[in-house]
Amino acid sequence: QVCAQLCRRPCYCPWVPPRCPRGSPLVLDGCGCCKICARRLGEPCDFLHVCDRSQGLVCDYSAAPTGTGATCNFEDVEEGCEVNGRVYRDGEVFQPSCKLQCRCLDGGFTCVPLCQEDVR
Repeated sequence: QVCAQLCRRPCYCPWVPPRCPRGSPLVLDGCGCCKICARRLGEPCDFLHVCDRSQGLVCDYSAAPTGTGATCNFEDVEEGCEVNGRVYRDGEVFQPSCKLQCRCLDGGFTCVPLCQEDVR
């Protein structure tokens, strides 16, 4: 019943699909009608505005106060790492600065320097 209220048939979509920000693929909306930009980590989401499943993201209502929207989060947060307020999934490689490259592994992270110390 909720789906019938949110999803109009036939579908009416923009003639030209949206241009998505870098790293955000085009996906079908929650109704399976129109192409939209997938929401990324920490972005608001709902039934229509879906998260990027290719990155392991789901629409997480658990952290939202009652009556407010949800945000995209990793499906299993316990296997991720939080660094500087950002959550990385297990196995993900990231650069917290131009001098370090890190990898999230089993809830912790290890980093290697990208610059030699004797660079002048």
